[in-house]
Amino acid sequence: MSHFINSLNARISSQKRGNRFVRVCILDTALAYYSDILGRNVIVPERFASDGASVPRFLWAIYPPFGEYLEAAVVHDWFCVTHRVDSVTAAKVFREAMEVCGVGKWKRNKMYWAVRLGGPRFKAKKV
Repeated sequence: MSHFINSLNARISSQKRGNRFVRVCILDTALAYYSDILGRNVIVPERFASDGASVPRFLWAIYPPFGEYLEAAVVHDWFCVTHRVDSVTAAKVFREAMEVCGVGKWKRNKMYWAVRLGGPRFKAKKV
């Protein structure tokens, strides 16, 4: 059964990206997640910086970037950076991890489709 092996231990900070500052979640310890979809653990390393859920600002009242799905967003961002899996699989693991976080079915499916339709597209890197 999919589960987070440990709790999120992170801080919200500001980080310069390009010519602007953005809020990021910086892991103070590695985040470990077991995915049934992948059949293995995903380890997001200490000091990884995630911008949380990439939600347009006008929707932040409903879907804040650092909401109840933050752990799932961190795992998804890790895949977006490393390309350890393709973007379709990353989106599926995001939805799976949101369920583990206790996000309701309606909200997690909306966020899954937002990522599938408007999120980054990438292929898995050969290892």
